[in-house]
Order: sequence, then structure tokens, then C-alpha cells
Amino acid sequence: MLVAGGALVLLAAVVLWPKKRVSPEDEVRQLIASMVAAAEKKDLGTISDAIADDFHGPSASSKQEVKQVLLGHLFRNQSGLVVFNPSLDVRATTDNASFTGVFVFARGKDVNWQEPGDGVSRYDIEGTLERRSGDWKVTSAEWKR
Repeated sequence: MLVAGGALVLLAAVVLWPKKRVSPEDEVRQLIASMVAAAEKKDLGTISDAIADDFHGPSASSKQEVKQVLLGHLFRNQSGLVVFNPSLDVRATTDNASFTGVFVFARGKDVNWQEPGDGVSRYDIEGTLERRSGDWKVTSAEWKR
């Protein structure tokens, strides 16, 4: 009886123990990491879900136009895609965030991603996000190669 009571107290302590809250910055980092992983898996749906319907990009590009560019980039050839994100700076409040980062798309793991050339594309991307219905959505982005 005493053992069962102790087990119940231990179980209650584990279940009711306060969980560490994830900061908005970490939530945005997790979202970007999931988008990078989705790109490597050629999972356009996950990336699309993270982009706001009213997204605006360079030259007033829409979410649909960005999806078309991504579709072409992700499925351009049959070799595996590897995405490196060597730097990422995130600034966030409760409901708004921005980021700047370097994203390198390489065809295969054996390429030298630090050198431009065949099969390697580097993008410097700046973006903004908003929390909508509890989820972060990318609302705008600018990039340069």
C-alpha cells in the first residue's frame, strides 16, 4: 500500500511538474529548421503550410509564386538535396518575429558548400513572421543570391 501511494505521488509529480516554456525565438528557429528538413525531403506541403496566405516577397511575389519557384528548385534534378543553414539570427516578441540567415542548397553531400559552383546555390534571406491562431507564419521575405 505504501509503495502504491509512493508511486502515485511520483506519477503526479512527473505529470504536474512545470514544463519549460519555449521562447518565441526558439519557436521560430524550430519552424525554420522544420522548413529546411522539409526542403531536403522535397516536402513542399510543410513549407507551404508555414507561409502565410498573404505572404509578399521580392517584386510583390505571392505565396503561389514562391511555391512555383520552390517546386522547380526542389525537383530540378534527381540527385539528393542538402540544405545548410550556417547562420540564423532571430528576433521575436510574443506575436511578431524577424530573421536573417544564410541558406545553402547543394546537390549531394559531397559538394563544397562554401564555394559557389555547379550544384550549389547560396541565399541570404531576411524574413518576417506573425503568430496566427497559435502558429508562426512567414509573412514576408527578401533574398539575394
